[in-house]
Amino acid sequence: MSDHKIHEHPDHTHGDDCGHEKVEHDGHVDYVHDGHRHHPHDDHYDEH
Repeated sequence: MSDHKIHEHPDHTHGDDCGHEKVEHDGHVDYVHDGHRHHPHDDHYDEH
């Protein structure tokens, strides 16, 4: 069972050229999307 919020986003892949602001966070990179941060994780994005 997962203890974190998940955001499905199948039509977009965050990365260096995705157009979203990158934010260093707790040893990884989050991407600011629709007013909150996403962190790529397996086949989904964690909400931060």
